[in-house]
Amino acid sequence: MRRLFKIVALTAVICLGGVSGAGAAPQILALVETPEPTPLVCAGGVCRAEFSTLCLQKDRDIPHPNTAYRLANAAKIVLVLRMAGGGTVRVKGRPGLRFQVPRSYVSATAEIAEAEIIRLGAVGAGVEIGPLASLIPVPEPGDAIPLTPDEIAKVTGSFRVAARRTAQQHKTAIQAARAANRLATAMLAEPAASHQAQNALWRRIAASLPGGRATQGARQAAKIVRACQSYEEKQGIKGFRDCLRFRHDQLMFGINQTYWNRNDAGS
Repeated sequence: MRRLFKIVALTAVICLGGVSGAGAAPQILALVETPEPTPLVCAGGVCRAEFSTLCLQKDRDIPHPNTAYRLANAAKIVLVLRMAGGGTVRVKGRPGLRFQVPRSYVSATAEIAEAEIIRLGAVGAGVEIGPLASLIPVPEPGDAIPLTPDEIAKVTGSFRVAARRTAQQHKTAIQAARAANRLATAMLAEPAASHQAQNALWRRIAASLPGGRATQGARQAAKIVRACQSYEEKQGIKGFRDCLRFRHDQLMFGINQTYWNRNDAGS
């Protein structure tokens, strides 16, 4: 499994037309919209979920793992609170919601302190990504090539529109990637060590997806689940959750390459 992860990381670097140089600001990312709120999973005092992203700039640096990002337009993100008394409350651009890149440019984690959710009178929460949402790296002191206002406007404008069009043309793969992420995130609170537990958790996740288990995306995600279980059996290691994330990244790398090929997305 570790070897596979290295291969995917190397593939990401090879796909780049170039990098802008050490110390430069990394790539602006497109947050792929969600048709429904993605539940945040709370563990260790933090509630989080992972979301699919696309790199909008081929020629800027790949973000390092755990790079902090901010929303280009906070109003495009909705924190959906599940209230103790029943019903939900929708809050746009909640300041306590933070984003960072866990691995590469094809995913981002949203997180908020569990105490903040409790303080708002909620017993749970989800995050809904609206159309054309973008993430901008938080500036670092001494960035050799910082992002300029004109560059940000162009990338989050016409580049972002093109990325949405590409995502819409890969609906099944996006659905499968989202489902794999949902299952991997759920395992933060429910490890599901056995195949029986993994299957039970997957059935619950699949039933909650738009269209349920009948969509092409859900069926493709079910194949990912089986493939990761098979890999776990053959290798004799516990890597089911990491395999789900690996398969998610594979799908998104392919979609991102299509976007770059069609749109010449540079800096």
